[in-house]
Amino acid sequence: MVLAMPSPMPNTPKIALRRYLANAKDAASTPVTVTAELAVTVSTSVAAPQPTDALEDWLVTGNPAVTTVTIPAHYTGQAIALTGAADAGGIVHVIVEAGATVALEERWRTSGEHLGIWVVLDVADNATVNWLTYDAMTSTTALVKRTANLAAHATLNWTTAGFTQASGATLIAANLIGTGAKATVNVGVLAAGKQHVGYVTAMTNDGRQTVGHINQRGVITGHAHLIFNGIGHIIHGARGSDNQQENRVLMLSPHARGDANPILLIDENDVTAGHAASVTRVDERQLYYLMSRGLREDTAKRLVIRGFLEAGLAEITDPALKAELFQTIDETLVNADA
Repeated sequence: MVLAMPSPMPNTPKIALRRYLANAKDAASTPVTVTAELAVTVSTSVAAPQPTDALEDWLVTGNPAVTTVTIPAHYTGQAIALTGAADAGGIVHVIVEAGATVALEERWRTSGEHLGIWVVLDVADNATVNWLTYDAMTSTTALVKRTANLAAHATLNWTTAGFTQASGATLIAANLIGTGAKATVNVGVLAAGKQHVGYVTAMTNDGRQTVGHINQRGVITGHAHLIFNGIGHIIHGARGSDNQQENRVLMLSPHARGDANPILLIDENDVTAGHAASVTRVDERQLYYLMSRGLREDTAKRLVIRGFLEAGLAEITDPALKAELFQTIDETLVNADA
C-alpha cells in the first residue's frame, strides 16, 4: 500500500466551493457496488480516511460507509467495476499492490439533492492502472474529490467523462510520489442549461523523473458556466520531471461562459513544464468545410463538437459507453437549439 502524501484542497479560482459547502446538507453515503474477480478483496467499514480540508470534513460527516477494494500484487485479471448507489454518494479507497495491471471503471448515475463522492486510489511500485470515471449524476449539487497517489515507476492513465446534470465542483489530484511515476489525466465535460460547473485538476511531481500531463476539454451550451483550473506543481527535489497541461473550452451559445485557468508552480530548476489554455467558439472554417461537402449545419456542428471532446475522451474504448456519450452530446445540442 502506498503511503499517501498530504492532500490539501487545490486552489479553486472562480469556483464557489465555500458557498456549496455552506449550503450543503449532510450527504448520504452508502457502499458502492463492486464487480470483480475473487482475487480482489472488497470490504466495508466506517473507518474513513483522515480529512485534510473542508470538503473532506463534510464528506466524512456522520461516519459514512467506506468501501475498500484491494487488488493483489501482480494482478492481471478482468476489469473491476465500481458503481455508485442510485440516490447517495460514497467514499471509496482502492489499493493496487505492486506489479498489478488493472482497469478500473467507476460510474455514477446518482440522483438526489446534495451528492458527495470521495475516491482515493493508491498505486504501489511498478503497477499500471487504467482508470475511467463516468459522472452522469442528476443530483442538484455534486461535490466530488478523487485523488491518486503513485509510488515508484507506477503508471496511471485516467479518463474522466463529466456529463452530469448537476452544478458543483470536481477536484482531481494526481500525486507522483515515487521516482519515475507517470500519470496522464484526460477530462471531457459537457455543461448545459443553467449549470455552474467547476473542475480543478492538480498534478504534483514529488518524486524524481516523474511525468504528469493534464488534458481538459469542455463544451458549454445554454446559460451554463464551466471553469477549468489546471494546477501543475513540481516540488523542490523532483529533478528531471515533466509537467504539462492543456485546458480548452468551446462555447456554443452567446450566453455561455467559460474559464480556463492554467497554474504552474515550479520549485525545481532541472525540469520541463508548459501549459496551454483557450476559450473559443465553434470554428466557422471547419463548419464551412463540412457544409461544403453536403452536411447540414446542425450535423456539421455535432461532428466538430465530437471531435473537440474526443481529445479528452480518446482513451474510452468501450463502444457502448462511447455511443452513450455521443447520444448525450446530440440530445444536449438538440435541446439547446430547440
